[in-house]
Amino acid sequence: MNEADIVDTQWPHVLALMPDDLEASAVAHRALLRRRRIKSAGDLLRLALLYAACDHSLKASGARADTLGVARLSAPAVLKRLRKAADWLGYLVLAWLRERGLASVGGGLSIRLVDATGVSQPGSKGTDWRVHLGLDLAHQRISHVELTDAKGGETLLRHPVRPDEVLVADRGYAQREGVAWVLDHQGHVLVRINCHNFPLETRDGQPFGILRHLETLAPGELGDWEVQFRAHNRVYPVRLVAVRKTKPAAQHEQERITHEASRKGRKPDERSLRAAHFCFAVTDFETPVLPTADALELYRLRWQVEIAFKRLKGLLHLDHLRAKDPDLARAYLYSKLLAALIVDELTEGALAFFPWGYPLHRPATEPVASR
Repeated sequence: MNEADIVDTQWPHVLALMPDDLEASAVAHRALLRRRRIKSAGDLLRLALLYAACDHSLKASGARADTLGVARLSAPAVLKRLRKAADWLGYLVLAWLRERGLASVGGGLSIRLVDATGVSQPGSKGTDWRVHLGLDLAHQRISHVELTDAKGGETLLRHPVRPDEVLVADRGYAQREGVAWVLDHQGHVLVRINCHNFPLETRDGQPFGILRHLETLAPGELGDWEVQFRAHNRVYPVRLVAVRKTKPAAQHEQERITHEASRKGRKPDERSLRAAHFCFAVTDFETPVLPTADALELYRLRWQVEIAFKRLKGLLHLDHLRAKDPDLARAYLYSKLLAALIVDELTEGALAFFPWGYPLHRPATEPVASR
């Protein structure tokens, strides 16, 4: 499906998929107060998707809106309306996820892969915005989204936790406070860590030398040690699972470390070069529940979230941020994310099960599990 279809031939179906409070929420978030030319929340959403999903300029978005019978708007008028709609569009993304049970608390074990990606403004060579994403592995759907500026770092604290849910994350999330947050909320973790910023202890409270233990592994041998870490004046028991990499894989990682250090004008950290020979992560699961090999195989699936980001960047051009104005940039990015959710629903969900192309009844929100 072409993203332009969602504002044209598929538009009635897109509106049917929107939250029931579409109009009320637009007023509550002050996105639609004076209905001079934009008469409804649906028209405002269509305008936002013309600008973001179809990557039209402000002027072209106004012209296309005219041909679709929405309104005749100049570029400044489009800019004014989209800037005011940013908070509302962010609400729609979360409401979409919540209505489908993807952002609510529910029973049963599920796996969520988390990651973040940077987005640059026109003319910028650095990160100006960061999109934090959670991917429901079972349904291959985006289950959590948060948009921050460049100062919004990667942390598990940003992600809501369901009881018995497993959050799988890369080394950027190897922070004791974030891991503790998940465990405190009855979730589970499988997080790849660094050897020098996630101190571990033996179960009797003695320092655990990560590198010293890793370097006892022979090629192809798996490692599994019962350890613990401290956060918020509490002790959290976990396991360290590891495997020695092949020589080519280790060499590739060492080259990356060396290149990154050179780019920053410093020498590569010797501990990082040694740790490059291994892949290792912590998990709170006991061995009978998640054996060593299964834990490492589960971590390998984290690359699915990388594929999700590539889809957003490749198909919907998420990384082609054309707006410098902060409010317009937020409206653009939220509209992009909403478009991705709509396309997912129409191509992989609704169209697969409904001959007419969209559900007549929205799925109810999952009940809150009692424990």
